[in-house]
Amino acid sequence: MLSLPSNLAEMWRVAVAAAVGTALALSCVACDARGNGAGQNPSNASSAAAVLRQLAAEPQDSVTFAQITPKRPLDLSRSGGRLGFVWGGPAGRGAVGSYYYPQDRDFDRSHDAEWYKANRPDWMVYKCDRSSPAPLFTYNWGYYVPLDTTNPAVRQYIFNTYMLPQLRSGVRVIALDNVSLRNGGQRCGVFRNGQWVQLFSGEGRDPAYTAAELDWIAWLARQIHANGGLLALNARIDPKDEANSRKLISLGDIWLNEAAFTHDCEWRASGADWQMKMKLSQWAAARMPWVSLDKTCASPERMTEDEAQWVVGNFLLARGPQSYLGAFHDGDPPRIVLRYPRWLNPPVGSPVGAAFAIPGGGMARRFTRGIVVVNPEAASRLSYTFPPGNWSNIDGGPLSGSVELGPTSAAVILAR
Repeated sequence: MLSLPSNLAEMWRVAVAAAVGTALALSCVACDARGNGAGQNPSNASSAAAVLRQLAAEPQDSVTFAQITPKRPLDLSRSGGRLGFVWGGPAGRGAVGSYYYPQDRDFDRSHDAEWYKANRPDWMVYKCDRSSPAPLFTYNWGYYVPLDTTNPAVRQYIFNTYMLPQLRSGVRVIALDNVSLRNGGQRCGVFRNGQWVQLFSGEGRDPAYTAAELDWIAWLARQIHANGGLLALNARIDPKDEANSRKLISLGDIWLNEAAFTHDCEWRASGADWQMKMKLSQWAAARMPWVSLDKTCASPERMTEDEAQWVVGNFLLARGPQSYLGAFHDGDPPRIVLRYPRWLNPPVGSPVGAAFAIPGGGMARRFTRGIVVVNPEAASRLSYTFPPGNWSNIDGGPLSGSVELGPTSAAVILAR
């Protein structure tokens, strides 16, 4: 996932297509002959529509969860709710599954930097020193080689070798990881016919990189749609570029927002950053399947009530008809059953209208059996006076008149 020590590419390994070597030898004409350039036929369209209908059939009076990789299955015996979507894993238990791919890198470890220098020297992307490859992440075994997705041959290779066989086998969702408008790997250029060609500045924010990323994702979405699939993006928003962040999200059919409102014990989104994240989350959740994935300070079964209310409170403020909640801790073992606490599925009922601003800079939303209140400010407290009635906190303790929220905190208020 995005810029995290525990990258999702290392949570699981999917089978690499058997014809990798053959695919590398194909010309672009041969790639087109394999069918990815055709228009979307009715059977493909109906396949994708069926998946969207399944995703839309979620109950609105309880939380539906997303599982992140097959290696971290969910135990919902305490929380209740149901599993609706599996990121990077097969369908099961009534959930929609997906095939994982790490965006702009070769998923075949045997194709290391030396292999590319010998076989496809013009496909590998370098940093501006013109000698160091520009991987997004490095692991204890090495890295997935970064590829030049502005190159049509690279695009065809990634799609035809890894994604098209999955779509033809019946997989309907491609889960694309590490999508970002920012140049996190310091990509700079390539060698074509032995000559250096600079593509980007190598800086984190670069209009040329942003444009290239949007063009690559748009191209990939068209290929996936033409073959009856949907594109799920783990897309990182840029708080300084709302317009292009919205454009990026809209290129996908499903948006997974990693570290949506909290990142381990390091930070909780606050202030202007929170406002933009919430605005885009609400916008997306009203239009498409949306996954809010938070990185908790401790493994979910050990998370505090305060953190649980922050995680679910933000989710409930934004949730739409096809919304999913996920949470895990980066420090957990790579294989672990995640036992979600009951706090992540409070019995607030179904939404009653949209969220609304409240005095003090916070936001609230009414439900048929409760109210959710969030204070996104990092340095100030918030007091919320709730309507007349019999109310309790998330644990069932009685409340009267108002509730006090500390900085970057949330409260779930239940009707008694």
